[in-house]
Amino acid sequence: MNDDLWKGIEDHDFSWFEVSNRDQALFLIREFDLEAQLIAIRAALEQNRQSDAVVVEKIKELEEQLRAYAGGDEEYQMHLEGNWIDALHGTVFQDAAYSMAAVGMLAPFVESLFVSIFSGLREHEQSKNNASSDDPRISASNYEFWDPHFVFHPGGRRRDLVAGIGQLAHTIGLSEYLPSGYDTMLSALFAYRNRIFHLGFEWPMEERIKFDKRVHSGDWPAGWFRKSTTGGEPWIFYMSADFVQHCLTTIDEVLEGVGAYQKRGQG
Repeated sequence: MNDDLWKGIEDHDFSWFEVSNRDQALFLIREFDLEAQLIAIRAALEQNRQSDAVVVEKIKELEEQLRAYAGGDEEYQMHLEGNWIDALHGTVFQDAAYSMAAVGMLAPFVESLFVSIFSGLREHEQSKNNASSDDPRISASNYEFWDPHFVFHPGGRRRDLVAGIGQLAHTIGLSEYLPSGYDTMLSALFAYRNRIFHLGFEWPMEERIKFDKRVHSGDWPAGWFRKSTTGGEPWIFYMSADFVQHCLTTIDEVLEGVGAYQKRGQG
């Protein structure tokens, strides 16, 4: 390289350049290209949203045809009404399919995100230095300590990803860098994932009632889930568009917070 050019580079002030919090977090979890995964998830969700909008518009057209033909040939009117009802009925399961697709992408991604975060921190920190002597996780091996799939208590441990993430984040001081209510989002996301992936679209009635009670208990914000009913009872539950967007926003905020956590004490 030309010596004068190299000298010019050496003399240049690069103090303006700073790695963003998000980049810092992604570097920590560099084993997986989660940024590319997130781009693919957003694209798929948007494609489903657009497809759903087309179906909604078609149903509106059928409804307008039915209204416009009111008072006409009774047999043809019944035909139009049947088409409209069939279309409405079909959207119940289509919405359930879109909802299953959404949680099927988001829940594994979120799990992978937190597992990768703690794995990266384990590689960097190599010990349980930040845990107090009375912390229940201190009795675990170094590998188990950093595994968020388990929550520890004085009598042992149990498998609980949501509680494990919360406990480990609190132990190492990460909690204060994570978005407010992230644990509520995790609770709702995985509670819904566990049911729809194990029970399908139409859950046993007792499961519908239990989930419906939880939706209305105040554990989760109103509007995160929608439902169809039959005979006055809950039938099928869906993630709302607001909740899907909240999950995506929370993911972005988690990455921002983890990056800030990594940069603590560096300045």
